[in-house]
Amino acid sequence: MPDTDSPEFGTAPWDLCIIGTGIAGLNALFVACEHLPSTARVLLVDRNDRCGGMWTKTYPYVHLHQPHPMFTVGDIPWNWTKPAHYLAKGTEVAAHLSACLDQMRSKLHLTEAYGQTCDGIYEGVEKGESFAQVQLRAVDGGSQQTIRAKRLIDARGLDIPEITPLTLSSEHVTSTTPHALGIAGTAPVYVIGGGKTGMDTAHTLITNTPNRSVTMLTGKGTIFANRDFTLPTGMARYWRGKLVVPTFRELAMRFDGTNHDAVFAHYRDTYTISPTGTGEQFLFGILSEAESQTIANGVDGFIGDYLTDVRDTDTGPEMILRSGARHAVPTGSVFVNCTGHLLRQERPYTPYLSPGGAILTITSRSAAYFLSSVAGYFLPHLFLTGKLRDAGLYEIDFDTLRQIDRKLMHIVGVTHTFLNTIIIMDALPFRVLDRCGLDLDRWFPLHRRLAALIDVKLNRRRYLDHTRRSLDRVREEHGIACGPLPVA
Repeated sequence: MPDTDSPEFGTAPWDLCIIGTGIAGLNALFVACEHLPSTARVLLVDRNDRCGGMWTKTYPYVHLHQPHPMFTVGDIPWNWTKPAHYLAKGTEVAAHLSACLDQMRSKLHLTEAYGQTCDGIYEGVEKGESFAQVQLRAVDGGSQQTIRAKRLIDARGLDIPEITPLTLSSEHVTSTTPHALGIAGTAPVYVIGGGKTGMDTAHTLITNTPNRSVTMLTGKGTIFANRDFTLPTGMARYWRGKLVVPTFRELAMRFDGTNHDAVFAHYRDTYTISPTGTGEQFLFGILSEAESQTIANGVDGFIGDYLTDVRDTDTGPEMILRSGARHAVPTGSVFVNCTGHLLRQERPYTPYLSPGGAILTITSRSAAYFLSSVAGYFLPHLFLTGKLRDAGLYEIDFDTLRQIDRKLMHIVGVTHTFLNTIIIMDALPFRVLDRCGLDLDRWFPLHRRLAALIDVKLNRRRYLDHTRRSLDRVREEHGIACGPLPVA
């Protein structure tokens, strides 16, 4: 059973400590079950009261945007008979992650410590051996405890913050969040943000209250991978759609380190859709043609600008936009904060592998893979087998890239992912690659996956040389962390 009641961690060093029990942390635990003996003492830490990460606190109408079998821990299957293309609801995802943890509990000497926040992680050396030291404190205000572990995986990943209402000056409108939004009602709704959360919110409002006025403020716009092409259903998987690895290869080989605008435009025009008809950023979201059309037809309009405030005037509330434009809004309107919350928090740079090799950090400041979920599977395999430092993976500081240019961030992210995928394929046995249930290419029949794999194997040297040159140019041009980790 989980150890959750004011845990005392003792002074003996743990064999492994994993911080975070979201999709990344649970995949790290899955990998630990593969590499550590059943007697290994493993401490699992999370600030929440249960496992599941962001899925324990999502808005009520959230759902996966990809078929549910490709969102799991290791290769643990979902224990139900729903069709493979079903998009699982948030509560169903949380239940599945909890069931995955249930399966892993008996494989290690596992202690679970919930309601614990991490105040600091440090690396020390004793008798020539590096170790990790962690300061934990109960979120309810308990005393601080220091634990020691031979190895540590900080799997908090993107550590997505809770969305809060926008601060608006007007006293005659309501500011809320997707978590608190009442779907029923007649008041006009302004959805602030055009990413995944904004589209989920608009689609839910349109389909549940079709006569309600819905307006979206989408900024420069967001594009989404077209699910009907990227993940076709039924027998169409045998000939339709393009796998992720060949798509990333195509974009990476077009990119020379300087032409990100052109490569982004090619990707947008070839593979994506958007209810607004355009978009200047992509954060790996997926949308179907039917969903996109429902939103496009159902909203009163899209405003390609950014909200600054809503103020009361003599004639009623007025929306003020970053461009300086002003729009009157009806009294009683509801403003829903669906603005982006990825890569926006200030966080210190931490290399994905500590100098002494005792700490693996899954972080966007030194990312070896853009998706923290996939990083939570592959990096621990390399970490726990002592292969991570010499693998030659490139790190990327995505937080800084986002501030420089969002199109650049996307194209660099694709190129970086393709490069590191090849390196990982070289470093790990095929059985490890095959057991990654997060791989979207598993949606396609084996012969198509093998064709993509063979292409990479036959052309790996050319692909590696090109992508390294491109990323090296990005580092030289923008002065960001973009390359191999410095030698310890």
